[in-house]
Amino acid sequence: ITLSCLPASWYCSVSLLSLNCATKQRLLFLVLLFITSILLLATYQRQLWGTQRRPGARVNKYFSIVESMEATDILNSALNYGIVVDCGSSGSRVFVYYWPPHNGNPHTLLDIRQMRDSDRKPVVKKIKPGISTLANTPTQASDYLEPLLRFAAAHVPTSKHKETPLYILCTAGMRLLPESQQAAILEDLVMDVPLEFDFLFSRSHAEVISGKQEGMVPRLFTS
Repeated sequence: ITLSCLPASWYCSVSLLSLNCATKQRLLFLVLLFITSILLLATYQRQLWGTQRRPGARVNKYFSIVESMEATDILNSALNYGIVVDCGSSGSRVFVYYWPPHNGNPHTLLDIRQMRDSDRKPVVKKIKPGISTLANTPTQASDYLEPLLRFAAAHVPTSKHKETPLYILCTAGMRLLPESQQAAILEDLVMDVPLEFDFLFSRSHAEVISGKQEGMVPRLFTS
């Protein structure tokens, strides 16, 4: 399995040809998790530095490359899509990704990129407060995430919804809750989200990720 991340274009690649279905789903989850963390880090750095210019700050060049990327061609029926919802302690964000089909060559990597709208802006939306505030009202969890999922659904072609994996990943805020409250919130999502949306979503796609998973990358989800 080959996994690489290139800052100059902010995309990750992975070879999936020889893997079984379950392993592919799990690896896809990890790749989308990794890309999401990189994008959040870029957002954090931009907010921290603003428009200041620092000699030798190479990351500014990376930002300019990201901003010049083309809008995603949603008319291309060959593209595949994936959705990641990052449920942080102070709010939740949704990210949409896309990739072309694998050509069957074991030496060719699957190219996963962040989706961009017609204005070439990243398809990202954030809401506040964090999902952990629903500890005492877990049946409202699916309603809480509905604006983010509606936003994602509006950008992914309708014909692709049924084959688009959706991952809902909860971090520090949820980890502070008792396991019974965590389970109640996740259960509401697992039961109700499929009633409103046709994304490829199952119980294994909604979880509270561990500190160990967060440590897999330089900086994971911001709160």
